[in-house]
Amino acid sequence: MNNSFQPIQILQDAAAKCKSGHLQITANQVTWDLYFTGGMLENATHSLQSLATMQHYLLRNNQESIAKIVPNVAKNVPPRQPLLPSILKQLGQKNHLTADEVLSLKTDLIEDALESYLWLREGEYHWRDDQPLSSHHTTIKGDDCFIISNLLDNLIIRMKAWQKLSAVISSPYQRLFCANPALIQQKVPSGNLNPTALEKLVKLMQGKTLRQISLFLKQDELKVAQLLFPYLQSNILQLKSPQPTLEKLPCIPPLKPTNTLNKNQNNPQPRNNYQPTQSQQKKTYKIVCIDDSPTILDMIKAYLEEAEYEVIPIDNPTQSLTCLFKHKPDLVLIDFSMPGINGNKLCRIIKTSPLFKNTPLIMISGNSKMLTPENMKEAGAIDYLAKPFRKEQLHNIVNKYLSNNSKVNQRLTKGKNDTQSSFKPVEKPNIKQSEDLDRKPITITRNEQDIDPITGLANRQCLEQYLSGITKNTENTKSSFSLIFIKINNLIDIQDTLGETERDNTLRNVTKQMHSLVRANDVVGRWSDNEFVIVFNNIEHPKILAHISQRILNTIKQSPLLVENQLNLKLSHTVKINSLVGA
Repeated sequence: MNNSFQPIQILQDAAAKCKSGHLQITANQVTWDLYFTGGMLENATHSLQSLATMQHYLLRNNQESIAKIVPNVAKNVPPRQPLLPSILKQLGQKNHLTADEVLSLKTDLIEDALESYLWLREGEYHWRDDQPLSSHHTTIKGDDCFIISNLLDNLIIRMKAWQKLSAVISSPYQRLFCANPALIQQKVPSGNLNPTALEKLVKLMQGKTLRQISLFLKQDELKVAQLLFPYLQSNILQLKSPQPTLEKLPCIPPLKPTNTLNKNQNNPQPRNNYQPTQSQQKKTYKIVCIDDSPTILDMIKAYLEEAEYEVIPIDNPTQSLTCLFKHKPDLVLIDFSMPGINGNKLCRIIKTSPLFKNTPLIMISGNSKMLTPENMKEAGAIDYLAKPFRKEQLHNIVNKYLSNNSKVNQRLTKGKNDTQSSFKPVEKPNIKQSEDLDRKPITITRNEQDIDPITGLANRQCLEQYLSGITKNTENTKSSFSLIFIKINNLIDIQDTLGETERDNTLRNVTKQMHSLVRANDVVGRWSDNEFVIVFNNIEHPKILAHISQRILNTIKQSPLLVENQLNLKLSHTVKINSLVGA
């Protein structure tokens, strides 16, 4: 028992120690129950989940007819049986839902419980190693389990996104209202809704929660919260507390003070008015990054601050010159394609000032055709970096022009392999060899002819060589490997409708999503024009692989970039297992 704990660390410890048992957490009269089998999560619930919770996820997945019959199914649940798992089991047994739909709904309910669990900062918990899981709840399929790291990766990203809104939003169960509809016509900084759309939304609210509004907008509640955040900041919209019982769930944990640059809620400062902390003022070099994508800016900032650079992100190119003269950076990274003023023109303007005559300007672009020596010379840029890029590539190009400090060089060299990048290169799997094997470990090479130029993944020729090698390797080590094929069935339609650039961006985004859900020693490659393959080492149970593949498909479909661009990918998957005798 403990009244202070780290929720993420508890889950990671359970996975690392391959624990089996029941973890129960109690805080503010709410109870969370987590069940583990061999370090994998079998189920997770909390005591405030209800029929409405299950109906919410069914409606979100456009399964209105199933949501309507849930109350009738609930009447057949025997006393003392856990309600939601029992309903889910019956929906599968009576063929109201397919096996994949049952697994997808179970995943939603587990993530729903885990999201609030991760927001806890104090409570009491008990771990029971010796209690069989079957005595606590009804399993849907006895051996359906979830890889904890896969669940955590997605939930931690969501938590960080929620934390950015925590200055005005504390819970997705808060209720929306508009005290003064006359304010709807006012312009709001960073607001993306026109007055007509906002007026319709206000009429729809009527005290509904952020989560309830998300169903009407057919969006995740986090997306809705991000959309309405500027109007809440400007006090055009207001929030009331959650209804009784739901207010007992934990609030969104606030960002740590060291990560909060601007605390004035009523007068939020733009990113280009960034003020470095005391520790950042000690850094060797100052780098300004100009890009209209907050995601890219956050990634660059994270990568370079690991190497102890001071990074000033600017997401409004029209305000960048004022910031440049204020901070006098040692190097500038500039996106080529931005609204208002593109990177080419901005570079030329910067170079007209004697102050930046010797300042290295590096162009960044997702359109490799624009990154030519001629364009760089015309703009005054000294070099370029193509998107998507890896942390190692960013470090290398920065180090190339800021290399007169040996300590920085040592830090960059040391940090190359310390963390994984958000967009990984072709992997070098860690394949265990038997002692009597007299050849080198099987690896995927980095030769140019083995790399797909669009995604940066291993191409089919390289994958076939790799698979041939690990097939021989598994015969000697009595191990196994499995494959998941992910296919984009409407890639040609995307190309015909939106063009080749959007098609390539879609492929890169799909690649990024797949990498976020696999382990470090699994391999992702491009098998054909519209098909990817993931090689898993030593996962041979078909139900685990089915869950992983379905989770990957769901994550890709819910990708912020795809949702933002209103892309509707039609995906399918195939699982193939190579299980050897004696493995």
